[in-house]
Amino acid sequence: MQGTVTVQFIVDKDGKVSEVRALSGPETGGLRDEAVRVIRNSGDWIPAIQNGRKVKSYKRQPVIFRMMQQ
Repeated sequence: MQGTVTVQFIVDKDGKVSEVRALSGPETGGLRDEAVRVIRNSGDWIPAIQNGRKVKSYKRQPVIFRMMQQ
């Protein structure tokens, strides 16, 4: 199974990730669920900065799955 899943989520001003959901990608095979799991478990992110202050922001991140040949 290969493909790219676009995931949308919120990074709050402390860098915490929330409201993770898959926007696009293969409907079957579990890639959407795996991409959401990876982003949820990715740890803290660097928050957005606006006018010198940290702010909450939406992010869209592509997660690419590829099978490597040996």
